[in-house]
Amino acid sequence: MCIYFIILMVVFGIKGRFPIVGTCLICLAAFAFSVYLTYKDSNKLALMVYSVVTIIWMMRFVIQWGWECSVQHFIFVLLILAFIGNYAPQIVKLWLSAGVLLVRVVLYFWHVTHEPLEEISYATSLMFQAINILVIFISMVVMLSIFTGDKMETEAKLSRYNTKLKVLSEHDPLTKLPNRRSVISSTIANIMSGAYVNGVCVAIGDIDFFKKVNDTYGHDAGDEVLKQLASVCGDYMKDHGIAARWGGEEFMFVFNNENLDEAGVSANELLSKIREMTVNYNGTEIKITMTIGVTDVNTFLSKGVTEGDIDDRINEAVYAADKKLYMGKANGRNTVVV
Repeated sequence: MCIYFIILMVVFGIKGRFPIVGTCLICLAAFAFSVYLTYKDSNKLALMVYSVVTIIWMMRFVIQWGWECSVQHFIFVLLILAFIGNYAPQIVKLWLSAGVLLVRVVLYFWHVTHEPLEEISYATSLMFQAINILVIFISMVVMLSIFTGDKMETEAKLSRYNTKLKVLSEHDPLTKLPNRRSVISSTIANIMSGAYVNGVCVAIGDIDFFKKVNDTYGHDAGDEVLKQLASVCGDYMKDHGIAARWGGEEFMFVFNNENLDEAGVSANELLSKIREMTVNYNGTEIKITMTIGVTDVNTFLSKGVTEGDIDDRINEAVYAADKKLYMGKANGRNTVVV
């Protein structure tokens, strides 16, 4: 708009219409002030100044030259600003758009009931319309480009934040493994979809004498053990199913498409890898073992089976695996009980 009024000042200056040049200079100063306000984060005041000056200037030109000067079309710029120029509630924006419509009606009523103060030539009318159409189009494109750009950027940020929140809500913050809610939810979905053709087994593993690790080396050492153990379990379970943090020093393993015998073999292979691992902490080598209880889940789907039913079956299997785990603890630990 500042550039627009500079152009008008040049045109009217060449034609010697200095009173109109003065009007354009006032408008230029007002729009420049509204730009300044945006840098002061006074966007509402800037929008108000822009709107008031635009309305007064349109009325001034329509009174001077009538409808042929075509400045009344800037009302569409105000209409867009009413919706994208502020964060007001929708009802407020609708009232603002009604106000913009009222301005248009008043201008048209004046046009049909009053003669303009000055008749303009056809050439001058064409010049007005060419300049105004160009500026209105550019103004609308600029505003919509800024609005849609900001909107897309905001949506992209929200998408990233939602993805991050989803990951945080589904994973254990220490080990980065899926948490119990996540693993049970995915297992329910897979069973309901019929993905486990050969069955599915769950196992609960508990680190042997983990309290002793914390008491001897400190809780930071215990956390390091959990993280490195999670890495070993996660790497192994990539080809077999899912490893998850169940809570404390307990882990859950879901063996996809493996029957109880196959899952038992896999659990023993996993335990062998755990026995081989060494956790280095502040120059101290820490060795650990784990006791694991394994059981299968009833994956039979009949008519009327719901996700709640599958959830109950998984919980029953987890309870059974937990009982086997404590049987292993009672019989010396460092073993797999199937």
